[in-house]
Amino acid sequence: MAEVCLGAFYSIVAAKSLFKPIIRQISYVFKYQSYMDGQKDQMEKLGDIKERVQQPVDHARRQGDGIYNDVTKWLNKVDAFSDEVAKPIIDDEDGAKKSCFKGLCPNLFSRYKLGKQAATAADTVVNLVKEGDFRDVSYRPAPNRAEHREVNDYLAFDSRMKVFQDVVEALKDDKHNIIGVYGMGGVGKTTLVKRIRKQVMDNKMFDKVVMAEVTQTPDHHKIQDNLAFDLGLEFDSNENEFQRASRLCQRLKQEKRLLIILDNIWTKLEFDTVGIPYGDVEKERTDDRSRCTMILTSRNRDLLERDMNSQKNFLIEVLSKEEALQLFENILGDSTKTSTIQPIADEIVKRCGGLPVAVTTVANALKSKSLDIWKDALSQLRSSNPREIDGMDKNVYTSIELSYNLLASKEAKSLFRLCGLYNEGHAIQVASLLRYGMGWGLFKNVYTLEEARSRVHRLIDNLKSSCLLLDGDGKDEVKMHDVIHVVAVSIATEEQMFNIPNVADVEKKMEETKQKGPIAISLPHRDIQELPERLQCPNLELFLLFRKGYGSMQISDLFFEGTEEVKVLSLTGVRFSSLPSSLGRLFNLQTLCLGGCRLKDIAIVGQLKKLEILSFRDSYIEELPHEIGQLTRLQLLDLSVGAL
Repeated sequence: MAEVCLGAFYSIVAAKSLFKPIIRQISYVFKYQSYMDGQKDQMEKLGDIKERVQQPVDHARRQGDGIYNDVTKWLNKVDAFSDEVAKPIIDDEDGAKKSCFKGLCPNLFSRYKLGKQAATAADTVVNLVKEGDFRDVSYRPAPNRAEHREVNDYLAFDSRMKVFQDVVEALKDDKHNIIGVYGMGGVGKTTLVKRIRKQVMDNKMFDKVVMAEVTQTPDHHKIQDNLAFDLGLEFDSNENEFQRASRLCQRLKQEKRLLIILDNIWTKLEFDTVGIPYGDVEKERTDDRSRCTMILTSRNRDLLERDMNSQKNFLIEVLSKEEALQLFENILGDSTKTSTIQPIADEIVKRCGGLPVAVTTVANALKSKSLDIWKDALSQLRSSNPREIDGMDKNVYTSIELSYNLLASKEAKSLFRLCGLYNEGHAIQVASLLRYGMGWGLFKNVYTLEEARSRVHRLIDNLKSSCLLLDGDGKDEVKMHDVIHVVAVSIATEEQMFNIPNVADVEKKMEETKQKGPIAISLPHRDIQELPERLQCPNLELFLLFRKGYGSMQISDLFFEGTEEVKVLSLTGVRFSSLPSSLGRLFNLQTLCLGGCRLKDIAIVGQLKKLEILSFRDSYIEELPHEIGQLTRLQLLDLSVGAL
């Protein structure tokens, strides 16, 4: 009896297992609309998921970030499925609703086909939704700094090739942890180490190569940023210099074979303050194959040997007469070889002192110029009274000054002098030049921001073509060679534009400057804690303060008294409880930039009726006052954070 019951049970189970797929097949016909609705619901959900993925992908691409391969493949798969599978099914829905055999019965075959396709598609969509759950969609690609053209042309001269080969050979010796490269300003130290960086990266001599410029007044924060950039390391905005140094040190120690290039060192640099592993810290490396090597460049060999403990040093000398003339002719072409030009060219090159930076600027200034211009240029070089600048050959100054004098545009000269108000080695934002230049009235017959933007880019191209400006490391940035910068500061001073150096007694230096009747004063990247109570410069039209300190600094309410002619005012890195009341008396102010400041009460800005450009970039503002609505001439209000 039990066997009969068990047999019956198996028969029922077998019948049901056969019956299920039959029922499902039949359901495709009679429940096709339900399957269609289910597919549509799933497609709507998939669309929402895709939007959540596509938006950050689009943003990442605008920032230049890379997109993970699986994210790209998923987006392509979703698009292909939507176009090739889901859309045709929906398009066939009307066909399934039509009847067959003269309208006497429904089109069962079309409904069956459509229902089955919709059910299968819905299952696929469910899987796509699960696959679209990405934690991250993008990544920051490894930095790749653009090299300037001179890097490729640098080894054309035998003197440079020998130093290049000697330094590369020294890098192969594990006993040399610190290698020095020295020579006078403008001789080509930076170009050499850039060429070495490219070579060792191409040959994979090191796993990672990082580089930073130190400059005459070292900015540890900027050095850390440059090294971190090459590592792909990002600091948090609330980290102080010491926390950043610790993180940078730990990150650098992760590299087995590391080359650090520190360019343009003027004074002793404490590695641990920046976060560079060396000495006892460097001994923590456990892998025998790992090594950290440094190349340091300076104008002073004793500094490298005595203060920076370099084990091997290489001198870059000035170009020989033949090499200097070859460089000059390479830029100007065959025009220098005519009987009338050749003797003039020979003497001009001789007066450039064999420095590539001087030869290059003069050659580019004389390109396509007439014989009369050449003769006048030589006359200027012969009769000029060179400035006494420490560490600079007199002929170098006059040659760069000649390039400035040969600029055809007064506006280009004004922009060059304006660049001299920035700190040596720091990036110059094109947007800042535009805002300062427009507010100061440097651009003639320019009335809108769009016109000013086109003008400033044209002027920058003019200065670049004369080698008085270089491309910056970042987008929309330019920079000056340090030798060019010294000349720019000197020329600007003659026009009553003062770049106040990093001195201990700022108030005393400011008092001396005020006696000279300045039209522009710049305090670039200074750790300033206190300013004079009153500025009192009746002729002053532009005042720039770029503060890098962490402590608080207050500006007296009376500070701007007696300075009512100011047209451009830029204060960076200042914490205000309230803006100085005397600011309201700057009735001629046209550009006001308060960058990276903490601001509370800024209602006084509403009194500046001539204001055309107002920037609070990277500043913290508690409340934007309604008084800003009184600024009827305003063309630009910048409230952006981190990017222009």
